[in-house]
Amino acid sequence: MRIALALCGLIVTLAGMAAPLAADDFRIETKVYAGKDKVSHNTTLFEAGYVYDYLSDPERVAVFDQPHGRFIVLDPVRKVKSEVKTADVRVFAEAFREQAKNSSRAFMNFAAAPDFQVDFEQTNELTLTSDFVTYKLTTIPANTPEASQQYREFSDWYARFNAMSNPGAMPPFPRMAVNEELAKRALVPTQVSLTIAAATGAKAVSLRSEHHVAWRLLPRDHKKIAETGHQLATFKSVDFSKFEEPAITAKKVAKDRGND
Repeated sequence: MRIALALCGLIVTLAGMAAPLAADDFRIETKVYAGKDKVSHNTTLFEAGYVYDYLSDPERVAVFDQPHGRFIVLDPVRKVKSEVKTADVRVFAEAFREQAKNSSRAFMNFAAAPDFQVDFEQTNELTLTSDFVTYKLTTIPANTPEASQQYREFSDWYARFNAMSNPGAMPPFPRMAVNEELAKRALVPTQVSLTIAAATGAKAVSLRSEHHVAWRLLPRDHKKIAETGHQLATFKSVDFSKFEEPAITAKKVAKDRGND
């Protein structure tokens, strides 16, 4: 659920790249809560077949460049960027699936090949239930079939990428099962509640996300995308293994800049 992020020596902006046909432009603003505490806030912009995901804390930008098979992540504070090929993400995800399948933990076995009981109400309430993980979603119809497919493809790839870039993250396959059920009905979520059953000696984990969907981009969105294009052309490229630094380091840089 946490969209926490990562991603070439681009000398051109994304506006100059070939984009897929029949792509819709829209935006989704997401807030994630643990209880009453907001744990993350990000804005995801779908534009001309590309997806730009902006995380607020720590400040990160992730660009899903599907036509060229890559994620590109940017750190605006340190002015660096890094790239991860989707082919590498897929290899990681399949290795993760095998590891989970062969785990001694029942939860990991389930996560490798999730089997949910699915209930869908005419009120657009979608529930996926299992002994280990339960999702309850409030949904709306996608504006077009193309928008539904764009959302599904991005969400699937981002779930894989999040697992790769965040050691200890839950396997992506339960969320991908949710994405499949949404796509079957051409829906996108406006609220998602996730409950992970308690392990022995632990408490159940509950998270909730709110998704504010708008089927058009705002002028400030276009401005933000243009700024990202400039950053892609000018930021220093680093290896992905060196992209992430402790959050405290990035915050210190920001604080020092504020004292300049």
